[in-house]
Amino acid sequence: MTEVPQTSPLADPDLPLIQAIGTGDKAALSALYERHGHAILAYLIGQLSGDRQLAEEVLQDVLLAVWQGAGSFRGESKVRTWMLSIARYQALNARRRRKPTPAELGEYIPSDDDGPQRVQEKHDQQATVRAAMRELPEEQKEALELIFYHDLSGPEAADVLGIAPGTVKSRVHRAKNTLRGLLKRQEVD
Repeated sequence: MTEVPQTSPLADPDLPLIQAIGTGDKAALSALYERHGHAILAYLIGQLSGDRQLAEEVLQDVLLAVWQGAGSFRGESKVRTWMLSIARYQALNARRRRKPTPAELGEYIPSDDDGPQRVQEKHDQQATVRAAMRELPEEQKEALELIFYHDLSGPEAADVLGIAPGTVKSRVHRAKNTLRGLLKRQEVD
């Protein structure tokens, strides 16, 4: 296994891995995959309308791009943010090649073991939110998912999307307002 040098708490802990990958260290790529593969796959599944098989194929393309681009990584963002940017680009290419079915976010919201009735209520609430999110404009949905489902900061989401941080903030604000209206409308119906 690749030995990762110690870094300061403020530094990106993945930077030594990217540097090692840049020199051709396959074990470092495996370590980076172990750290971020699941999160990148979850992001890709959301971007590719729940198509796990396609998301797994695209993840391979992402890892290949990381392998090929590690030597030129400039460190202007966190490695995770850079990887999500690559994943977004690869997902956009995959969507252009193949028109997907509407996205399902899946069971991302954890539930407590409150008993069968409460579990069903939570499941119903999650389904309602997922249905409302499908009605959002794509740009709002994507910004909202990066912030709330993938725990990125506004500037990190802006890097992934290739837009200004203020634009991310306004898209998230509009998405939340739109969701609020959609959810209220569903309560009335």
